Amino acid sequence: MKRKPCYTNKGDFIIQGYCDSNHGADQDGRRSTSGVVFTVGGNVVSWKSSLQKVVALSSTEAEYMALTEASKEAVWLLGLMNELGFEQETIDIYSDSQSAIALAKNAVHHDRTKHIEIKYHFIRELIYSGLIRVKKIVTETNPADILTKVVPVGKLEEALEFLRVTEK
Repeated sequence: MKRKPCYTNKGDFIIQGYCDSNHGADQDGRRSTSGVVFTVGGNVVSWKSSLQKVVALSSTEAEYMALTEASKEAVWLLGLMNELGFEQETIDIYSDSQSAIALAKNAVHHDRTKHIEIKYHFIRELIYSGLIRVKKIVTETNPADILTKVVPVGKLEEALEFLRVTEK
């Protein structure tokens, strides 16, 4: 069965992002996988699934790194869309990790996170400036979940339907 993205003009023409990670699922290096997907007007325009460059010491850290990767893509997409004449001030990025969201929003020094590389704190600056808003999404409806782990067929089909990836 072949599938392809199906683009429609339903919904508001806004950029939204979704991210997820698994923690240490790589059998060889124990690195986590980040999954990021972005939609514009509900149509999928960008997606990525990749091993994180460093080993995360907790699931919160893995999710935080995925949020930072998503925020970098969001900045690029925002610049592209603004250049094309579609003004948008803030991009919402959805994550299913309440602890990673709290870490991103709270720039206070944490003893448990002092080992995290500085580059991953980039998201804090974007949140502070108002370019990014990080919001909670329940795991069951997070479409980025399909990019980080094996999921049941029903969940895969729901995520693909949400992303408007349909049968050919």
